[in-house]
Amino acid sequence: MTPEFTPTLPMHTKSRSLGLAARILATVVCALLLFCGIAPVARAHAQTPTLIVMRAMPVHAKKAEDFAALPQLKKADIGDVKIGGKLAPVTDVSPLLRGPHVLQLMVLLDSEQMLGSNGQFADLKSFFNSLPSNVEIGVGWLLQGNAKVAQPFTTDRGLAGKALVAKTREEAANSLNDNGNPFQCLRQLAAHWPDPDPAKLRAVLMFTDGVIRSNSTIQGQDQMNPDVDGASQSLQRAGIAPYPFFWQDPKIPDPTRSEGGQLEGQQNFSQLVADTGGTRLVEGMFAPGALSPLLNKLYSTLEGEAVVTVAAPGKLGNFTRLDIKSARDDMKIFAPDGVTIGNVLKK
Repeated sequence: MTPEFTPTLPMHTKSRSLGLAARILATVVCALLLFCGIAPVARAHAQTPTLIVMRAMPVHAKKAEDFAALPQLKKADIGDVKIGGKLAPVTDVSPLLRGPHVLQLMVLLDSEQMLGSNGQFADLKSFFNSLPSNVEIGVGWLLQGNAKVAQPFTTDRGLAGKALVAKTREEAANSLNDNGNPFQCLRQLAAHWPDPDPAKLRAVLMFTDGVIRSNSTIQGQDQMNPDVDGASQSLQRAGIAPYPFFWQDPKIPDPTRSEGGQLEGQQNFSQLVADTGGTRLVEGMFAPGALSPLLNKLYSTLEGEAVVTVAAPGKLGNFTRLDIKSARDDMKIFAPDGVTIGNVLKK
């Protein structure tokens, strides 16, 4: 009996190639779907290490008021950190002084006033020598709306001290010198910071009475001074914390003002530090003598500050709002209102 024959359908080459092409296409489509699903998320969560100087303050204290230094911040004290409304995870907390990061401190003296008598330069030199090795010091003066640097940043305390005496006295003796607007000087400094290294922290210690002589309009007690606000914004973008130190040479009256003076300067200082993370140094300085009391306060402030490293979401170089929530009910955290992602300076 002849076995039943079961026909076998021929396999066409074209049909096989279509099947393989379909499988390859399906693989490619899946890969594209996977990329489209993951890549936007990865881009949205791009994070840049960013340094922020913070310090603890009593929960009821106001931003601009002077307050006693609290113990240095610890990582457990910090709740949520948001940059541009997005969470920025805290990756490290270290002390500002004697920590792993370099602090650049630019010291600016008023070229219009004769600082240096009564042992004041000795007080400043002693302050320089007290700063730990991770602090670089620069020296300059306020001159016609500019911050003129006499000594670039250095760890040599001797060089910084010599610049105080030699260069600053030379400029102060020049009758053509005028600081005009110390806050314009700060804006110029922010735009031309001597060292743009984003791995280094930045601060400025400015000796001046805070009076804006190039502006004939007296600012009322309830008004914001636009010159000070502009300086504050520039300092924030450049990541520079200001420490304005009230200094008024008692030998030089202010003939350009029938009012203002001490109170105006203090008001301007309060406005300057409110959003920048700095501290005003003004108590008891109506007729200044020794500088050491307020320099000691500045040292205590720096010693209580912490460098907080966060993984900042967003584009490198973007300046955006900073929001910080304390993890403790008895403490709030003082820092600038805004931060530039990656701490890069604008070219």
